[in-house]
Amino acid sequence: MKQLPKSDTSLLVRVSEGDDAGWARLKAAVARENSDGFRAYVDIIDSAEWHRASFEQLRAAVPLNSNGASVLFAADRTSLSSEELPVVVIDLLQARPEFRCVASQLWAVENNLNISNMDWEEFSHSTDADGIYRGLRDPQSL
Repeated sequence: MKQLPKSDTSLLVRVSEGDDAGWARLKAAVARENSDGFRAYVDIIDSAEWHRASFEQLRAAVPLNSNGASVLFAADRTSLSSEELPVVVIDLLQARPEFRCVASQLWAVENNLNISNMDWEEFSHSTDADGIYRGLRDPQSL
């Protein structure tokens, strides 16, 4: 099986062909800093060889001697066609079930999971009813 490239950061892999405008919007949104100066640190992988790859195939394609990033991101057809650009978040440590994260909040997931500041469950359990993470909720509002 082919391998994803080694990287010092998490990867954002395009797994859907077409919708170049959606892909451009996603890359711009992911690179944008939030009001506090945070952004996601990801290496972008846009190669036809990964189009139509399953999430399991992506997980298996991470090099064994990688830097230890704990999360991988995939941009599928849903990611590129939705207004919120909900990227698929793939756990590399324990193969826990995927969830989606809107592009504007990808920085929080990437930053906090890769430095072990927060746990997978803190994000996956904070998704809305549609399985998309849109930011941590204020406990007062629950």
